[in-house]
Amino acid sequence: MNWLDNVSSDSDQRIAPACLYQGHWRHRLHPYGELLLCRVVVDVAEPRVVAAQITENGLVEDLDASDLEELNQVMLTQQEVHHRPTAWGLTACAMLPAWAKPTFSESQIEELERIQGYLIEASDESVDTVLKLRDQFLQGIGMTHHDVHRAVRQPAEYGTGLRKGGRGLAS
Repeated sequence: MNWLDNVSSDSDQRIAPACLYQGHWRHRLHPYGELLLCRVVVDVAEPRVVAAQITENGLVEDLDASDLEELNQVMLTQQEVHHRPTAWGLTACAMLPAWAKPTFSESQIEELERIQGYLIEASDESVDTVLKLRDQFLQGIGMTHHDVHRAVRQPAEYGTGLRKGGRGLAS
């Protein structure tokens, strides 16, 4: 990776800008199960599956962490989709699609934590600068702050009711 392609706020921690591709993939959730249709987003710069959903009987569901890891293994290690994503029918996308619930790599999580630390320490005058830094980083990995919110949103079983202070759990 070229140093100029670093999207990290720390020049010693190199994080490649995302190169996202989206499309469909047929995947078995179980060794003897049927091939099911998945919507996927792959970052070929990292390479990893960023988000995936399975479509079964007309219902769409996000893959859990273990299924996502298995899909990563099949797509990237066994089939090496990241080397020629268009040959596998994937198309480039500049930003994460609206349907996708993103996942983050360890280095991306570390960077978000570093920026959060900057935000905690920021004075009233520098908060906007730190938020710009965060937004630039997120844009560099093909996401927005809304994607971060979707990634950490509470599951539906916690409801959308009001909490103490009148703030809802999910919006």
